[in-house]
Amino acid sequence: MTALRAPEDQTTGREGLQCEIDRCHAEIAEAQRLLRAGHPDVQGLCLALSDWSAELRILEREERDLRLEGTNS
Repeated sequence: MTALRAPEDQTTGREGLQCEIDRCHAEIAEAQRLLRAGHPDVQGLCLALSDWSAELRILEREERDLRLEGTNS
């Protein structure tokens, strides 16, 4: 997990936002898969699920706000 990225590494706009949302879904699915497979780091995987789920909620809120801005233009 990368908490901070340099500005040149950040993708902007709706396409970039969708890429980030897709990554959240992939990370959540992988953590769930590992838990179901009996991975011994249950605490770490639960933390990852929590973090990625929170990130997903933030991104989905941003996506909704972008759509609302588009309809108000």
